[in-house]
Amino acid sequence: MFFKYLREPTLTDRMPSRDAYKYLEYGMTALGWMPLAVNARYRFLYRIWTIFVIALAGYLPIGLSITYVKEFSTFTPGELFTSLQAGINAPGAFTRGMISFLNVWRLAELKQLFDEMDKRCVKDEERIEVHRGVKRCNSLYLLYQFTYTIFVTITYLTSVVRGLTPWRLYNCFVDWRDGTSSLLIASFIEYLFMSSGVYFNQMTDVYPLIFGFSLRMHLQLLCKRIENLRTDPSKSEEQNYLELRDYFIELCFRICNLMRPYISRTTFVQFLFVGLLFGLTMINLMFFVDLWTGIASVAYVIALFFQTFPFCFTCNLIESDCENLALAIFQSHWVDATRRYKSALIYFLQNVQQSISFTAGSIFPISLNTNIKVAKLAFSVVTFVKQMNIADKLKAD
Repeated sequence: MFFKYLREPTLTDRMPSRDAYKYLEYGMTALGWMPLAVNARYRFLYRIWTIFVIALAGYLPIGLSITYVKEFSTFTPGELFTSLQAGINAPGAFTRGMISFLNVWRLAELKQLFDEMDKRCVKDEERIEVHRGVKRCNSLYLLYQFTYTIFVTITYLTSVVRGLTPWRLYNCFVDWRDGTSSLLIASFIEYLFMSSGVYFNQMTDVYPLIFGFSLRMHLQLLCKRIENLRTDPSKSEEQNYLELRDYFIELCFRICNLMRPYISRTTFVQFLFVGLLFGLTMINLMFFVDLWTGIASVAYVIALFFQTFPFCFTCNLIESDCENLALAIFQSHWVDATRRYKSALIYFLQNVQQSISFTAGSIFPISLNTNIKVAKLAFSVVTFVKQMNIADKLKAD
């Protein structure tokens, strides 16, 4: 059953942390990214499918560029800005998707590291909390799937209703102006091409976010365990020391170091484009849209919001969790502990004070503050267009 990874936990049915990536793996498999354990014949066919999907996504920036060169004068301002939303985003989306494809091996290692984290969850309430975290992660993937599918479908349908192709992607085989049947065929072909690019983008956007949710879940569980250290009178000092030693945070740092290069590259590429894309979409909404293109543009704004804000917010929460963990260590019951226990506690505290953070391209931090600064570029673009009276000039032309 497809929705079995959204089930509620019971005392005998608890999902491990690795199941948080189940739906993500299904999506990556559909795109041809995941290696399949099948015989050579089907593996060859799957590789052909991988190449085909990559070719679909790779043609988007090429086809849109050809359209702008050959048919630029035929665009109305609204059509141009709607197409530019895809035209500017397509190179970045394809680049980020290829980075994700080339780094898909990290997912298998990540799941193994989370298996190690799960071994520290020995209590029933901890296992149930892990299960609920897994359910949240899988629900998050479905939310992204719904949002991105709605965006590309609404843009496709609203364009067909208006008698136009959605993004004016260059098609040398079918001319959409030759009649209704040609319009429907050309529009559906564009829908397939754009869907491949959009789902490339979706996997790249949701993968780090699910990772961030999984990491936060284990950091919060670790904080609760630290708070309960040396509260059980039945445990000896040796047992307390071994329990503390088993909670060292090196495993969390190993998980972050595994994902940091991938997150840094993809987020850097996204930050390069998202501010300009917000600006173009706002210009379209403010000056050029009718009802149908307005609906499509609003759907695109929501999709852009999902690309950067959730993970930036999650990064802020991870830093806050590290601060809470340091406070939990300092406020734990250590005053009358043995010298060896205190030494281990100090070492643990020093490690935790190295806050877990991520950077985009090793240049600027991934945080809400950075996301707000990038979003401000959208208002700068709109202000520039208004001051230069560009919108009125385009309408006049």
